[in-house]
Amino acid sequence: MHDVHLWKPNGYPSPILLKLMRDIVSGLVHLHELGIIHRDLKPHNVLIVKEKSICGKLSDMGISRRLVGDMLSLGLHATGSGSSGWQAPEQLLHGRQTRAIDLFSLGCVLFFCMTCGRHPFGDHLERDVNVVKNRVNLFLVRHIPEAFDLFSRLLNPNPELRPRAVDVLHHPLFWDSEVRMSFLRDTSDRVELEDRECDSVLLRELESKGSVALGGKWDEKMEPEFINNIGRYRRYKYNGVRDLLRVIRNKLNHYRELPKEIQELLGGVPEGFNDYLGVGSRSC
Repeated sequence: MHDVHLWKPNGYPSPILLKLMRDIVSGLVHLHELGIIHRDLKPHNVLIVKEKSICGKLSDMGISRRLVGDMLSLGLHATGSGSSGWQAPEQLLHGRQTRAIDLFSLGCVLFFCMTCGRHPFGDHLERDVNVVKNRVNLFLVRHIPEAFDLFSRLLNPNPELRPRAVDVLHHPLFWDSEVRMSFLRDTSDRVELEDRECDSVLLRELESKGSVALGGKWDEKMEPEFINNIGRYRRYKYNGVRDLLRVIRNKLNHYRELPKEIQELLGGVPEGFNDYLGVGSRSC
């Protein structure tokens, strides 16, 4: 599988890596729908299989347990404790074991996948202590907001606040380029309606996140040819979220009308367009 690329040139996860991660989540969704708690999720228990296409599958159900009837958790004396470094805090503290323990372990495994084998709770000998004390470090994925958001939720020390496996499956981290571009276009349409309202709360909240979402003026991260092109039709606030969304929507809607050199700069729709708008880099 030497032709498999797990990261894009800009350092973001490739569609193949995201598919493998999504396969892991899909497997967990299936188990939880059957009322089964895996209880030992870790990278060693994920098999990479190449059949018609490459896919990830969960394995080693040795200490898994099934919830019977209306049970929401296993008894406090359930046997088997999972693997050191990959257990949820309630496992380490011998608390109630619900489906949520798998979600915590899932967060560690997905972080491992996206960071070339790193762990959100540090080196081997210190992981369990750090898990119990909630000493989590997500710095390596901070430049990918979707990953940072998902892992923060999965690794919440409170099991009741972790998302369900099926919710993880639909998280924006796993959206493909087409869904992502469609969402941004629809969001722009919604914001344009909001722009007509006096003192819109939604618009104010959206713009309040601009400094974090954009990391500065967005025109500074684009080629002069592109900025000159959009400037021919209207003036934009280069530190505004709404204006960037407006550019995305307009260029998507009128892509075929753009000059050939601008089309080549943006790349094809939706994959190239999505890549062009991505900012950030990471190396193993």
